[in-house]
Formats: sequence, C-alpha cells, structure tokens
Amino acid sequence: MFYSFAYWLCKIILFFLGGIKYSGKDNIPKTGAFIAAGNHRSNLDPFLIGLGVDRQMSFVAKDSLFDNPLVKFLLRKANAYPIDRKASPKNIINITVEKLKKGYPITIFPEGTRNLKNDSLLEFKSGVALLAIKAEVPIIPVAILNSRKIFGRKQVIYGKAILPPVEDNKENREKLTRKVKADIENLLNSELEVCNKKICNN
Repeated sequence: MFYSFAYWLCKIILFFLGGIKYSGKDNIPKTGAFIAAGNHRSNLDPFLIGLGVDRQMSFVAKDSLFDNPLVKFLLRKANAYPIDRKASPKNIINITVEKLKKGYPITIFPEGTRNLKNDSLLEFKSGVALLAIKAEVPIIPVAILNSRKIFGRKQVIYGKAILPPVEDNKENREKLTRKVKADIENLLNSELEVCNKKICNN
C-alpha cells in the first residue's frame, strides 16, 4: 500500500516539476524479474525509471542514506535496499541475485555513480552483466534525459530486452556490458537527434 502511495505522490510532484515523457513501455516485461539498466545523472533517476513501470520495482541505495531513521523507513517501504560499497562485492551480488530469482525487477546504474558533468556515458561496470547471467534475467536498457534539472520535462526511454548468455565467463560479461552501453547510447543519441531537429532543449 505504501509503495502505491509513494508512486502516486512522486508522479504528482514530478508533474508539477515539468512532467515525464515515457517511450518504449511495451518493451517492459509484464511478468518475471528483469534488470532496468540506465544512465545515471541525478538522484531522481531511480524514481523516473520506476514510475514508468506498472509493477513494483526494487533498487539499491547507498547505505549512508539509511542512517536517518525516517529516510530508512521510507526507503525500505519503497523497496530499496542498502549497499555498502566497502563490503564484499560477493555479498552484494548474492543479495541482488536472490531478489531477482524471487521475481523482483531491479533498477541498476552500470556507470556506478552519478555522471554529474559529462553528456557522454562513463565507463560501465560489468556487475550488471554478471547479475543478469547469474539470475538468468533480461536487461532492459533505459535512457534518461534532462534529469539533472529540477524543473523541466524529463524523458525516459525503455529499449528492447537484452537476453544474457547462458555461460558465465569474463568474455561473455564484457560482451554483454558493451551491448548494454551501446543500446543506451543509441537510445540517447536517437532521441537527441530528433530533439535537435525540433530545436528542443535537453
């Protein structure tokens, strides 16, 4: 119930901040787990991705955000779970794979941190590929535009699902990581080309 309340509250707030345009929602699986992998430029990004999905999403958050009892309560109710970047990567992977295997869709940002200045994507980490292979779930590439600005219309584009290879090895992880990055870049560039023709301001 709280997730539904938070979902509509965020929608109302973002409407007054300029609204959101969604594209490619038909690419989102209606059942089963998947990883929504997007570019990351703002703290709004997890909410922008989640609001376009008609199912409950889960996402990871820095453990420091859970220090405040009220924020911790809200994050927990919003299906967020803490990640200690100093902890063993194996523990983080195991927790996330377990959630995926239980059927929870999860939002992850392969850049690993917010890209605060560059329009081009940062180097992608291979963790998203590893998770998809281990949990045997598809990756939905997501392009987010204009999220750095508090005010103004945001845009979220969901790309076609990328199926992971069966075998988990370094070559497959690197290949899948490159594919995810390329698909997100293509989504961003194609929309920017359309926007430039319309003299948009992103």
